[in-house]
Amino acid sequence: MVLEAGGGDDSSVWSAIEPEIRERNDVRTLVYDRAGLGRSDPPRSGEYRIDDKATALVRALDALELTRPIVLVAHSYGGFVAALVAARDARVAGAVLVDANLAPFFDEAEVERLLALYTPQFPALEEQAPELAKVMIPLMRAYPATARRLRAVEYPPAMPTIDIVAEHSWGSTPEQNDAMRRVHAEFVAAAPEAREAVLAEGSGHSVMRDRPDVVLHAIANIVERVRSA
Repeated sequence: MVLEAGGGDDSSVWSAIEPEIRERNDVRTLVYDRAGLGRSDPPRSGEYRIDDKATALVRALDALELTRPIVLVAHSYGGFVAALVAARDARVAGAVLVDANLAPFFDEAEVERLLALYTPQFPALEEQAPELAKVMIPLMRAYPATARRLRAVEYPPAMPTIDIVAEHSWGSTPEQNDAMRRVHAEFVAAAPEAREAVLAEGSGHSVMRDRPDVVLHAIANIVERVRSA
């Protein structure tokens, strides 16, 4: 089982529930930090490409010589990485999406809104958290290309997936959150035999912190489905 964190987060976001995931489900877990986050080395200079993040994870799985079915658990921006890996790696047998990014929400207009919101914050981020800025500023500047790339990726329609949506997600307006819910509903409706929607009532964006019970139950469900396949 691979636990994929969100955009500016490192693997510590899973630390409170990772031991219980292992114990409840009798699984091996992999938590890691993408380049420049947590204990990982800074990213190499050059253009940010979301495919590089997916390739780095696949190479890590190869280096560990993992051949058993893998379940991806992805939060927020990590949903982009998970979608790319699921589409290219046959070892991935199931997924739990934790208020994860889904490409159809990030159309050109939404990406423009995000850049208009966050670009003015770059100088303050560089001053207050320079190491994080080295990760997040290239990530944000690449968002148009990232969103276009993910919109062209077909998420495996037969893959067992639980799509958890936070009741109070990260959107700054009710309209934005409503649009996200519609995209998540359409994602599940596109493959109802494989995908299941779960609402994390009372939760903010960090569902693993606010409603760990919801995440743990979803993981147990997917593990059982993968084992029984």
